[in-house]
Amino acid sequence: MSLTTNYIETGRVRHRGDFAGRQSVRAKALREGSIVAQFTVLLQQDPILACILGLAGTITLNVASNFVYDLTKRVIGRNLGREQEPDTELVKELIRQRGGDVEALVAAAENSIRQSHSVIGRGATTINIYGGSQIINIYNASTRDYVMQNLEDTDIHVKDFSVAAFNANSGYGSVFDFDLGRTIPISMSKEVLVKVRSVFAWGLSEYANGTGERISVHFWRVLSMDRTPKRYVVVDADRFER
Repeated sequence: MSLTTNYIETGRVRHRGDFAGRQSVRAKALREGSIVAQFTVLLQQDPILACILGLAGTITLNVASNFVYDLTKRVIGRNLGREQEPDTELVKELIRQRGGDVEALVAAAENSIRQSHSVIGRGATTINIYGGSQIINIYNASTRDYVMQNLEDTDIHVKDFSVAAFNANSGYGSVFDFDLGRTIPISMSKEVLVKVRSVFAWGLSEYANGTGERISVHFWRVLSMDRTPKRYVVVDADRFER
């Protein structure tokens, strides 16, 4: 939650160290020794809402709260392999404008979400995560196995994708896999990013303009234990030649 809050406050994705979001989230155990906690988010500033989404001067507590809940739900859900449409128009617009940032945020939260599953089977069978009165997500044995266990298929695959989201600074994003009928998160090394940044930027522009143009991507796969793709690791890419 602190990663999400920091992004909302600063417009930047942080992975480690001290940052604004860490100071904006307060946790309180509902009773001594309990693993059940209540979290409070204190937003000091909101460049994502005000500057990027154009809501300066019109932000209400309800709007801000629902935005935090929905973005947190998106970040957790993507890490659990769940395809969930955003509930709010604000998160839909954020994904449209800065989908690469959201995918980078999903990747940044991966370790925290994995660690928070450590109590499943060790004192807890499920964890319900609420935003207000609504359940944002549920952790259980199935989600624990999904986040804890990976298979690496290091064979190089080549497919043509449309680029649904891309962060030009980090290389995180997502591509639409036409065979699977859904988007898959992507990542790449810094060296690969330097080489293919312009290709993915072009692909994202074509996707936004609805041209149907694709890029050809060389990648290996991170799979769940049932061999469902969790992430594609890009090693090369070029514009698709029709």
